[in-house]
Amino acid sequence: MTPRLVSIRLNFWMTLCALPALTLLIGLGVWQLQRLEWKQAIIAERAARGAMPVIVISQVPDDGWQALEHRRVVLRGRYLHDREMLIWNRVRHGQSGFDLITPIVLESGGSVLVHRGWVPRTWLEGKVVRRRPIGSIRLNGVVRGGGRATPWVPDNNPEKGEWFFADLAEMARAAGITDAKPYLVRVAPDAGEPGYPKGAYAIRRIRNKHLEYAMTWFGLAGTLVVIYGAYHWRQRRIS
Repeated sequence: MTPRLVSIRLNFWMTLCALPALTLLIGLGVWQLQRLEWKQAIIAERAARGAMPVIVISQVPDDGWQALEHRRVVLRGRYLHDREMLIWNRVRHGQSGFDLITPIVLESGGSVLVHRGWVPRTWLEGKVVRRRPIGSIRLNGVVRGGGRATPWVPDNNPEKGEWFFADLAEMARAAGITDAKPYLVRVAPDAGEPGYPKGAYAIRRIRNKHLEYAMTWFGLAGTLVVIYGAYHWRQRRIS
């Protein structure tokens, strides 16, 4: 008698587990594609603003300054080095250190916090060459906001001078500044000069790996389908 393949019977428990997992994996892949579109829009917006003409800081309004975030700006003023602050846990080329925030009194009026770049931990002990310009200086930078990058960043401790993210209003109060702008300015130190700060964080590149993440989730979904199908294919009975 010729052997006959019996129709495949789906395993109840395996199907019960596989369907929610497959739905979740596909959903995560779709979500990453949506994130990709969102991230590309942000990158395009920042690139467009960065390509606009340079403006003077007096053209940046205190109300509605967000419309000019990432615009290039020029300012002139005097650093208050005795009131500088350090944002902890910043890494540059594998070396732990700080982001240096220093207030500057503007010749056009008011003050603004300036993100000067990255410094190593030895900055605290004065064991590195510190670049601290004195007197009136002209700076080129980018208008930026502050805030906590992720929910996992620790809370600041102003009383101990421990900063983990740029809370601009709180930092201005800690520095004794009453006329600070509601934004900060990132500047890029001259890379040719010795000492610190270094300008690795003057303009941050936005990571955009959402397409890779989406392909990973879709790949896992495809793998689950293959395993599910292979299992049931091997469970066929011959009669």
